[in-house]
Amino acid sequence: MVTARYVLTVVTVALGASTQFYTYGVINPSQELLEEWINRTYYHRNGYGMSSMTLSVYWSFVVSSVAIGAFVGSLLTRRLAETCGRRNGLIANGIVNVFGALFEGIAKGTKSPELLILGRFILGANMGLTSGLVPMYLMEITPVRYRGAAGTVHQVAVAFSDWFSLLLGLPAVLGGEHLWPLAVAFPGLPALLLCIILPLCPESPRYTLISLGKRQEAYKAVRALVGEKHAKATFDSLIKEAALTPENANTSVSDLFRRKSLRTPLLISVGVMIAQQFTGCTAVFAYSTDMFIKAKLSKETARWSTLGIGIAYFLCACPSPYLIERLGRRFLSLFQLTGCLIALIMLSVFTWLQNDFGQEWASYGSIFALVAYMCVYGVGSPIPWLITGELFSQEYRSAAVTMSTFVAWFWAFVISTSYLPFQQLVGVSFSYLPFIIGLVLSIIFMAFLLPETKNKSIEEIVNEFRSRSRTISRNFVVRRHLNTTTQPELTRLMEESDEETNGYGAAESAPTNRPSVTQDD
Repeated sequence: MVTARYVLTVVTVALGASTQFYTYGVINPSQELLEEWINRTYYHRNGYGMSSMTLSVYWSFVVSSVAIGAFVGSLLTRRLAETCGRRNGLIANGIVNVFGALFEGIAKGTKSPELLILGRFILGANMGLTSGLVPMYLMEITPVRYRGAAGTVHQVAVAFSDWFSLLLGLPAVLGGEHLWPLAVAFPGLPALLLCIILPLCPESPRYTLISLGKRQEAYKAVRALVGEKHAKATFDSLIKEAALTPENANTSVSDLFRRKSLRTPLLISVGVMIAQQFTGCTAVFAYSTDMFIKAKLSKETARWSTLGIGIAYFLCACPSPYLIERLGRRFLSLFQLTGCLIALIMLSVFTWLQNDFGQEWASYGSIFALVAYMCVYGVGSPIPWLITGELFSQEYRSAAVTMSTFVAWFWAFVISTSYLPFQQLVGVSFSYLPFIIGLVLSIIFMAFLLPETKNKSIEEIVNEFRSRSRTISRNFVVRRHLNTTTQPELTRLMEESDEETNGYGAAESAPTNRPSVTQDD
């Protein structure tokens, strides 16, 4: 049902954009070496080195500069997606990425840790945009039956880039004293290839038809993606979705809060992102080598153990495209959160036994706990990035993705900045306690609110939330006015409630008022 051009598009986006998450973990195995370089540079400038606490805070800022850039970039997702389009937005993002990689690559030669931070900030902004644009683009170019699998491709590529960054970041590979600039600048290469290949791939048909109103171009894009045989049926489903979209809809993030029917989907979208941050993934990806060293492993063993958990993460993320369609989003999400909760409790206990009671065998228990953590995290990791695009119709999708990715990267910044100082304050074993508490709350939240969207079209999901909002509002009106209002007045109030909770404007009349959807300008 899909064409070779569709496959080329997905592979190009996955390898050229999704793998940019490489930047987050590449400095993990080389933390000690880079800290020495920063301190040495500081000494040459000032005549004295940094204190242990100052260096720890500075290193936290080096790590978190990616997250700072990412939540800045996430705020630009909607504007770039609607102004440039999904595909062209990714191309523009790739061009900026090349410059960020260049800054990182010349940091050592110019003796400037500030350039390293600037480069990581730029690549972080790239990651923030990528985390919104890629799932949106992949979901919009993919037929319904493959939508969940396509949405997980992004996270599988992220998992690949994570372990690959841990491999290249090893001192024995490219993370040594002389070669680490090559390791940190590597993301510029796939970004450059994306900028060359992606212009040959089609723009999102949904964006072309619904946002631009260009019917013929949208049909050509559909045909390029699914082939002539399935093009008409696929295009007809886009026409139906276009009918739900008010003409010239100009939405913003504030609309998500104003419309009652959008508040629950927004709460779910933001909730799943916060829940994933409560797994502690940001801290593990950034500081796993340090965690192993604090668990009394040797530095060399800690580095290879970090690579091992990265590989475990990737291998367990690989079957997620199949599992997410087989088992559903809701089950996998609850499985992931519960598994991470158990693994973090185990990690906390093993670290406590090792540090406070000198039980050397517990260090191997810490390795087992982190491997188990990565396995269960990998299985459900794509869901937060996938679910937002499924809960909103076209005119609200980019705003919703902007909001959810901003929340994700804001929490990533908070965690990556505060974890190391917090760990020094309370000790390693107790540093996992906030994540454990957060996971308990997240599991309760997901169990009550997260819907199952497997095998449902965007139109069906949108209508379910609209009906749910209308039912709640109608019941509220009935209870409030039943004993004080006449029947005609009660009927009028219920009709007004229906209009107020219709989060998609005059969608029912849209088919007769959308000439831009049926012909090109």
